[in-house]
Amino acid sequence: MTFRVTHSLLAATACLLTACASPKICTREIPKTHAGAAALLASSQRAHGASAFAKVRDVSVRYEGRWASIGPRFQPVLSDRGFRRGSEERVLFGPRVVAQEHIGPAGKKLVVRTPGKVTVGYNGSLSTDEETRRAAALVADAYTLFLLGPFYFDRPGVVLAPNGEAVVDKMLCDQVLAVLRPGFGFAKEDRVILFIDRSTKQLRRVRMTLNGLGSTRGAEVDVTFRDFRSVGGVLWPTDFDERIRVPFDLHAHHWRMLGLEINRGFRSTDLILAGFKRRAAAATAPLPVKLQ
Repeated sequence: MTFRVTHSLLAATACLLTACASPKICTREIPKTHAGAAALLASSQRAHGASAFAKVRDVSVRYEGRWASIGPRFQPVLSDRGFRRGSEERVLFGPRVVAQEHIGPAGKKLVVRTPGKVTVGYNGSLSTDEETRRAAALVADAYTLFLLGPFYFDRPGVVLAPNGEAVVDKMLCDQVLAVLRPGFGFAKEDRVILFIDRSTKQLRRVRMTLNGLGSTRGAEVDVTFRDFRSVGGVLWPTDFDERIRVPFDLHAHHWRMLGLEINRGFRSTDLILAGFKRRAAAATAPLPVKLQ
């Protein structure tokens, strides 16, 4: 009897790992966090400077990017290429506010994301289009993940499971599957695979579902992180490369972090649709010169 029970447990574990290592992200029910997966995430957080990150109250960041020619055409509302070329962004951790000021050839787009809500403005006019709002909420949440990396998963509604291994930029990585409820934007659930460098424990890539829009439900993208820099004792990625993986394989977007500051001391009242105010207002200082 003991042998049969043990064999059944091993078979169930093998089935889970096999299913979750498939080309598409695992859709099986994960009832509770696996201790080994939680330990892997914790090790990545330590590698990225967990003790220093615990002291971070707000982040200011500046990005500049370029869209691929074909991939974004399939999701024009999400990519919003007329406005999303460069951005100034603010993240306030306590009240969980994300504010983004996007700039592009069509003008300026402002997004303020708070728990359960989002407001969007184009060139000073409030947008009430529901798909636009949902897309903006999804982007704000996803970009918070890209910025915070392993620290993003210190939030309610996360279940973790092991997901095998893979190679990213010639680095062997252990994979962790994170089930998020709620998901990105207004999705009830999304799933993310974390690719954690087995040697350095740095988060090299995430692959994720995009269930927050009807037009992207079932799609998957990945974002690869490169050129890590230490600012304030925290290791931040400064180069981001996004590919569509499902339903087809196409390059989507490449962007770089040009500036980052922590703990300016701004408040949620400084992050409004009319623009950033007071301590949030100044452009983000450039990244420190990288030593060769």
